[in-house]
Amino acid sequence: MEYIIRPYKQGEEQYVADIHRRLYVNEYSWGPAFIDYAVEIPLKFAEKEKNNNEELFVAESDGRLIGCIMLCSTEDTTEGQLRLFAVEKECRGNGVGKALLDALMKKAKEANYKSLILWTASPLTSAIKQYERMGFTATESVENTTWSTKGDSLFEIKMTMDLE
Repeated sequence: MEYIIRPYKQGEEQYVADIHRRLYVNEYSWGPAFIDYAVEIPLKFAEKEKNNNEELFVAESDGRLIGCIMLCSTEDTTEGQLRLFAVEKECRGNGVGKALLDALMKKAKEANYKSLILWTASPLTSAIKQYERMGFTATESVENTTWSTKGDSLFEIKMTMDLE
C-alpha cells in the first residue's frame, strides 16, 4: 500500500472528526459523550491561529484520506500532547500508523518538547501496546462510565514519555 503523510489542509479537519465518529461508534459502541468531545477537537484546531509547535497530520493514499494524528501544545510549554490518532480499519497493518507516529515524533522534537502525553482508553489494547513500544508509560487511570452506549465501564489512561 502506498501512502503519504502530510499536514492537513483546511477542510480536512472534517475527515478527522468523521473517522473518530465512525471508528468509535462502530468498533467500540461509544456514544455521544465521547463522540461530541472527539469531534470538537479537530474543528476547534482548524479555527484557531496556527502554532508552529502543533500539527494535524493526515495519511493519504490515492487521493483518499486514510488516517490522522495530532500534536498539540499543553499549558506546560515543554510538553506536547498526542491526540486523535486513527487509521481506517482496512488500512491497518500496512505501516500507516507507524508513519503517522513517526511524523508526530519528528514534529515534537522540532518543537523542542521535553515530554509527550496522551490519553487513551483501556479497550484500545493495540494502541496501548504500540505506545508502550515507543516508550510511553501509564501514569494515571480514571474510570469512565459515560462513553459506552452499552453501559460498560472503561478506564481512561494517561501515558507519558520523556523526549530527552
